[in-house]
Amino acid sequence: MRNIVDDAGEIIAKAADDHTLIGGHHRLAVAASLGQKLFWKDTGEPVKIDAFFTHHGSSLRYTA
Repeated sequence: MRNIVDDAGEIIAKAADDHTLIGGHHRLAVAASLGQKLFWKDTGEPVKIDAFFTHHGSSLRYTA
């Protein structure tokens, strides 16, 4: 399990080793909407927030 932290070191969310979001969905969404930079706690590398908000293989269809 890996932690996602903000620039102050506060844990924002938790993800599995394969980057599946486990907890902190709302806090991650708020941080993304505010344009905050987030980092992996164990490596200090920046987190690509957009990857958590894509829906691969979604069966939802939007019709007009």
